[in-house]
Amino acid sequence: MIYEELGVLASGLAFCKDNQWGFEVLLHLYFLACDCRTDDPTEADFFFVPQYTACHLNLKTFSEEESNALFESLIPKLKHFKRSDGRDHVFVWGAGFAVDGPFQNWRSYIQRSIFLMTETEFWNPYKWQIRSNYNAAKDIVLPGRLSIREIKQHHENAVPMGMRAYVGDFVGWNRPLHHSQGTAESPRQRLLKWAARFPDMHIRQDVPYAEALEGSVNSRFCFVPRGKSAWSSRMFRVLFGGCVPVLLNDDYELPFQALLGSAEEWLIRWPMREVTDELADTLRRLDTKTLEQMVRHAREPRCWYVWPPPTVDASHWELEDGDLDAICPEWRTKNAFVATMALLAPKRRTTKASFKTFYAPRGPGEGRHFVDAQRNPV
Repeated sequence: MIYEELGVLASGLAFCKDNQWGFEVLLHLYFLACDCRTDDPTEADFFFVPQYTACHLNLKTFSEEESNALFESLIPKLKHFKRSDGRDHVFVWGAGFAVDGPFQNWRSYIQRSIFLMTETEFWNPYKWQIRSNYNAAKDIVLPGRLSIREIKQHHENAVPMGMRAYVGDFVGWNRPLHHSQGTAESPRQRLLKWAARFPDMHIRQDVPYAEALEGSVNSRFCFVPRGKSAWSSRMFRVLFGGCVPVLLNDDYELPFQALLGSAEEWLIRWPMREVTDELADTLRRLDTKTLEQMVRHAREPRCWYVWPPPTVDASHWELEDGDLDAICPEWRTKNAFVATMALLAPKRRTTKASFKTFYAPRGPGEGRHFVDAQRNPV
């Protein structure tokens, strides 16, 4: 069945696939090409609803009000939605505003549906938010998209731990806490005050990418503070630079925790309202041997956070050239697509002999044959 609303919501594949929210597109391509997809809705365990609203709202292609209206028009038309009151329908939300941005009235339409999302908390501009739109019982937290080039740059420029010039690194803008979190100084506000006080910290604001990269690969610790929202692609980038993440974000849920287990062996969590000299002193005392061990422990989980590019992406050539092989030798079987599928499997509401689970509705102009997105890895 064809839905006109998807012609707008899932438009712009070429420019929406390349940013940190590009996994909205990549998952769409993956499910179209995956052997798990069926053209028979009676076989399907899940119904995937493609849309790229993280891209469109960030680029202001259409407004939040227009996006909300498109979803309100689309959901009642979805032919198989009533089969389980939407509990077998899957939506992807790739931005800090999660579902509240593109579909503010979602609780009246898709409250029981499965969300694949990066954000587990609040978006600073939305002072009206009082409830998280993430539900750990049904939803799955995803990592943001990193390009192969970013991964390679961080890996190749990483300085040996014992030779790093800085104790800690943070490059970013000053952001307050969300309105609902009180008036205390945010972790970013505290960190930026360290810039003048601690010369052994690489704390910067508004600097070129090259300088930001140099700081993260030349620091023992990389601070990952709450910003405009909870999630940050910084969390995943620094892992490939051999920098130990210091998470300053009390409510953030790491992606794929149910699959990967505890992250205590490769990151540090610290209360976000207690960014004090005690934190700086604690980090200075940790020895090189301990940090090298933490970096080794991060090698496997960091590769689960990689979205291998599809054949329709120019960066697929970087896969063919082996740019990821030395960093993540098992990327074909251990990546973000595989992790997402592994966590979706237990959420099936029916039992079938094979995992032929996805049915994807089509927008205008979509045919029945698609470019192979991931089925035939190099």
